[in-house]
Order: sequence, then structure tokens, then C-alpha cells
Amino acid sequence: MLLSAALQAGLTDPATVSRLRPLARAQRISLLESLARELRLPPAAFWQALAQQRALPWLDLAGLQADEALLRRLPAVLLQKHAMVPVRDAQGQGWLAVSDPDDRIGPQTVQRLLGIELRSGLAEPDALSALLQRETGRPAQSTGSPRAAEEDATQLLDRLMKDSLLRRATDIHVEAGEPGHALRLRVDGVLQPWGLPLARTLGEALVSRIKVLAGMDISESRAPQDGGMKFAIAQWDGDAVDVRVASMPTRHGERLTLRLLGSTSQGGSVLGLDQLGMPPDVLEPLRERLARPHGIVLVTGPTGSGKSTTLYAALRELDHQRLNILTIEDPVEQEMAGISQVGVSAKMGFAEALRSFLRHDPDIILVGEVRDADTADTALKAAATGHLVLSSLHTNSAAGAVSRLVNIGCERYMIADTLAGVIAQRLVRRLCGHCALSRPLAAAERALLGDAPWPADAVQRVPVGCPHCLGTGYRGRLGLYEGLWLDADLAAAVARGAGERELSRLARQRQRLYALADDARAKVLAGLTSLAEARAYLHRDEAPPSP
Repeated sequence: MLLSAALQAGLTDPATVSRLRPLARAQRISLLESLARELRLPPAAFWQALAQQRALPWLDLAGLQADEALLRRLPAVLLQKHAMVPVRDAQGQGWLAVSDPDDRIGPQTVQRLLGIELRSGLAEPDALSALLQRETGRPAQSTGSPRAAEEDATQLLDRLMKDSLLRRATDIHVEAGEPGHALRLRVDGVLQPWGLPLARTLGEALVSRIKVLAGMDISESRAPQDGGMKFAIAQWDGDAVDVRVASMPTRHGERLTLRLLGSTSQGGSVLGLDQLGMPPDVLEPLRERLARPHGIVLVTGPTGSGKSTTLYAALRELDHQRLNILTIEDPVEQEMAGISQVGVSAKMGFAEALRSFLRHDPDIILVGEVRDADTADTALKAAATGHLVLSSLHTNSAAGAVSRLVNIGCERYMIADTLAGVIAQRLVRRLCGHCALSRPLAAAERALLGDAPWPADAVQRVPVGCPHCLGTGYRGRLGLYEGLWLDADLAAAVARGAGERELSRLARQRQRLYALADDARAKVLAGLTSLAEARAYLHRDEAPPSP
């Protein structure tokens, strides 16, 4: 049933099914799980494909509420036997969530007992079963003993990690609340609920299980802690996934945030500069700067904008055999062969590692982040003495990197002498290639895109939603890039005290600035992302004046 729906929806093809069938048998897992791992799709995608095949609405129970009034009027035995629950959406619309699209008796019985017609929608069986257990008072799997709670937490963590990887999540949030622990995943930059809130006993057991694996003190719950672990999915071949864990005490208990650093064998990807989607006006100057023997190149943007991915892609452009490349990171997120990578610690920060690096005959130095005056000063001095330095910085624009370095405490003449270029970037969601539709641009949308030359009959693509993207209309992310490349005149402007606004204006006049708005516009018109996603970056405002 699910396999037929997946084939019809285009989630897979007969050749892939034939190839994976003997592998699934050899690994003693279901064909569906083997397909999910191969395609990087969670089970919900296959059930959504089934809903599409049967022309039924798809119900994501994480965003719905059980209808308590109707539940009191229905026998729990009936709901359990037919696996169905009456629910309401955010607009108050009533639905009957079912897990068997071929069951006619259950919905008809509910309609007869209630005297009203509830439209049926298909829901994922595991989620529906969990909702039934919570709402009907049926015994949960756990008997309430500490050992049983520990076993439940172990199984739950394995399922949570597996689904997070299949959904391509970057972070897992375990949030303590008054009724229990809520779980959320950050997928394509957007937080989405995962399952139903956990009972307090199970939630606390899950927190303890994660803290044990991450090497954290489970007896300490009143102070923040940091830890890390390598997590291997049961019955999955491949390397373990690197996970960074942080805990924080809250009013209702500890909350955890897990950053999934990824593993190429578990479906992660190793990206080169050509695969980042940089426009030629950013990519070509960057490659020219990477070929220089000295100077500093900065990648800027807010947290989570893909700066580390860009820096790693830049390192892959370099000849690891001919060059001595050293990195200092917090933490080391991707291991790279032929490169000496160092993680910061309580005994050694960025500045201390940088000073030590200079005694190891480096050609290229990567500094994970310029955070303070000491690190910035040492990085600029390294760039001025015959080393190429790559680093990241938190600023809103490329030109803002100069003001940021000045505010940290760097001398303007040093910045002017060493700064080769700055890339500012953001991440937006990529439209799903299976369901996005094209439609004409309205007058207001044309005005928002600006006066740059583009076809009069240009169209935009809009999200729709399908099993491939789990109904969101988006699958994956892509970068928007801004590039500022200094020459002698711009360096002189930096040295004499030019602010962000003046520097941006001069760079644009000299065609040394490719604006973020230009890249956002180009990617909307190319149909890579939607106007709604790129709207915030389409304003080509000058940088604010320096204080």
C-alpha cells in the first residue's frame, strides 16, 4: 500500500525498489525503512503520499488538538480498535484522524454516534497511536518503573535521531514545560514540532539519557552544561553522527539543544564552492583571493547563516598536499584529511592558538570566529606577515565588517593593509522541485523586485506542498551572497575613516560590491526560492552611518 503510493507520487522508482529489496533483507530491516534511509525521507512522507493517492486530506497531528468534547461521547474501545481520533485545527475545523484509509466502518460508526459528519483525514499511525494513548487513558508502554522509563527513553532517542536525520534537521530542542517535555526540530531553518509532548517522567528520562551519552553530569541540573557525543542509529550502516549538546535550567526543568553536525555516510554532503550557488560576481573574486599568498578573507552573517559551510568549501579549493593548512575552531564541525584542525578549550582560545600556529610554518590559517580584540589583532598581523587567513565575523553586511573590526579595537591602517574581501550571506529555503508552481508577478511584486533589467514576462514560483517536501513547499536551503572586494582606492578609503555607507557607495561605483539584494532578486526570478522567502533581503538600502 505505502510502496504503491510512493511509486505513484514519484518518491522512488521501480529500479530503486528492486535494488534495495535484497539489501533490506540482508540487513533485516523493512523495505520501507531502507527506502526512507536511501531517499532521506521520514515515514510521514510515505503516509502523505498514500493520502494523496486516496484523495484524503493529510493531517499533521503535531499541529492539531484532540476534540475533548467529542472524545467524551465516543467509546475508547471503538477509537482504539479503528485507530481514529476526533481533532480540531487552528481554525476550529473538526476532523476525524484515521490511520487506515480503507476503513469505512469506524468513521460511519462515529458519524452515527455523534449525529454529525466529520471529514476524515489520514494521519501517521505512530503519531495517532500516541495521541490515543494520551487521550483515552490506555496504559502506555512504560510501567512507570525507572528501568522501564530508561528503556523507553533509549528507544525514543533512537527514533528521534533517526527521524531528525531523515528530515535533514540541524537542531533538536527538548523543552521542559509545565505539562511535560516538548520536542521540536529545526528543518530548513524553521522550527517544527515533533510528535506530542512527552509525559514528565519520560521527558526527564530522555534528558538523562542524552546527558549520559554526552558526558555531562546528570546530578547537576541547576547550571548550564556543554557536552558532545557520537550517535549511531541502530541497524543503520555508516559512521556515527557528531552531536553537540547544551543544557540550560528553566523554571519547569532542564531543556536541551542538540546540534547535529552531520556525517557524510548518514546522508550529509560535502560541498565545494561550485555547489553553494554563489553568483559569478562573488565566486570568481573569492577564488582569486584564495590564490593569493597573504591577506584576510572574512565571511559574515548571523548565527546559522552557513558561514562555516562556506569556509569549509573554501578550504576544499586549496591544495592540501602543497600547502600547510591549520584551523582553530569551536568546535571542529567537519573533519578534513590533510589539514591540522584544533578545537578551542579552556586552556587554549582562538588568540592563543593563532600565536602558536605562527610557529608551525603555516600557509593558510582558518580562524573559526573573530570574537575579540586579541584574536582580531593576531589574525590581522598573521595576514600582514605572509599568511592567508580565513575567518568569520558577525555583521549584517559586507561593508559592516570594517566597522566591526574597528569597534573591536583594530587599527584602520591594519585593516586597509590586510583585508582582501568580505562575503556576507544568508540562508533561505529552496522551493521543492516537485510541486512549486509558476504564476505571473503582480504590480506590487514587480515593484519589490526593483528596476534592474529583467524580462517583462518574468514569473515567480510559489510553494504548494507534496510528499517530497512533507507539505511545506520547500526542501533544503540555498545561500544568498554579497561580496565586497577591496582594491587600492577602497583600502585608502578604509584607512582614512570611511564609514559603511560611504564604503558601500564607493565599492558600488567601482563595481567592487555585489549586493545581497541583487542575488536575492536573481534567485527569485530563477525560481530557486520564493518571493516570500527573499522579501527581507530585496531592499538595497545603504549601510547605516558609523557611530
